[in-house]
Amino acid sequence: MPERADTATSPTDARAAVRFHRPADEDVRRAARRLVRGGKAAFASQARFRDALVASLRRDDPIAVISGRRLRSLLIDVPGVRISVRYTERTSAPPLTACPVCGSELKPIRNQTLSGDSVVLGQRCVRCDYWTHRTRRVPVRYQITSAGIDGRRVR
Repeated sequence: MPERADTATSPTDARAAVRFHRPADEDVRRAARRLVRGGKAAFASQARFRDALVASLRRDDPIAVISGRRLRSLLIDVPGVRISVRYTERTSAPPLTACPVCGSELKPIRNQTLSGDSVVLGQRCVRCDYWTHRTRRVPVRYQITSAGIDGRRVR
């Protein structure tokens, strides 16, 4: 198994071996709020937002990095930051075990029939707004914008 890139074998060469640093969750949230503050910045894709966020984080920590999955997971609960997701539908896909947007648990969407039985229509995420039905909804683009107190986009 390969060694992690952020660890060193001995304390003397610790500085030379460190290639990246994962910033703390609160630092990422604070930088994200700063980027979209006042509704002046809207990012048409997760990649553009991530590039701007990493540039902002690297002002304090020159080897800071963050993955798209971790970024989405952290931004779901940040007040003032809104993630809008565009989906496409796929007819054949394996069953989901976790939310493709934030990685949280999925709960079944149930409906009661006239005979009193319960039927599963799809799944929904317990943390974000993701839901799917028989034709799988697959996220294709994440847009990050500023959100007001009530969650709507600030203009």
